[in-house]
Amino acid sequence: MRLVKRWHRELSLLLAIGVLLGLLGPYGTFSCFAPADRVGYWMLRSFHVGLVCLVVFHAMTKTRSYATWSPAKQALAGVIVASVPCALVGFALASIFRQTPSTPLEVANLYGRVTVITMMVGIPLHLSRTAFARGFAFPPADARPARTAATIEPSFLRRLPARLGADLLYIEVEDHYLRIHTSKGNDLLLMRLSDAVVALDATLGRQVHRSYWVARRAVSAVERDRYRVHLILSNGARIPVSRTFQPKLRAAGWL
Repeated sequence: MRLVKRWHRELSLLLAIGVLLGLLGPYGTFSCFAPADRVGYWMLRSFHVGLVCLVVFHAMTKTRSYATWSPAKQALAGVIVASVPCALVGFALASIFRQTPSTPLEVANLYGRVTVITMMVGIPLHLSRTAFARGFAFPPADARPARTAATIEPSFLRRLPARLGADLLYIEVEDHYLRIHTSKGNDLLLMRLSDAVVALDATLGRQVHRSYWVARRAVSAVERDRYRVHLILSNGARIPVSRTFQPKLRAAGWL
């Protein structure tokens, strides 16, 4: 129920997509259904496919690599995964109506149609979610401090692999290590987060959670969901902001 409340905008978009598909009547439904029945059918299909996509998108945000992908790549990956359970439902419906595919070609045809519908619903759904999340204004880029190596202690820079450069995005705690994320990639560093925070100038970024430090210029949006706050970074990462750090970040103009 919490997820349904959180996704109320997305669910409204799904119904709108269903109405559009109902008006277009793809895959022969334009001639097979009366207008009202056709719109109702595609609204239900869009709602079902969209819910599967939302669950998949939500689950994939828990993976590390997913957060570093572009929104388009995230949407495509999510659709590919979501098309599998959507296809299984499609096969089940086909068997109920005694239209079960009997040849490999028919199976491929049904799966292909399901995948296309999943793309038509899932891709705009994810891109709209990303656009809405980034709709919360953040201080203009020219008002934010420059993210340069000069604001980082040399002792900290020397511990970073040269391939990562000095363009920090965020740091996260991983067991007894820190995973350092830059615009060029990420790697592990044996260090405490408290020591890293001391080595990094406060104008460069701040600790936002007991497990996260974020560079200010990496933040592209602030996402609020009731009492929870997340920072949406330029690389698509979604970083939680704990209540402990919210007052300081609010005072510093982050929130």
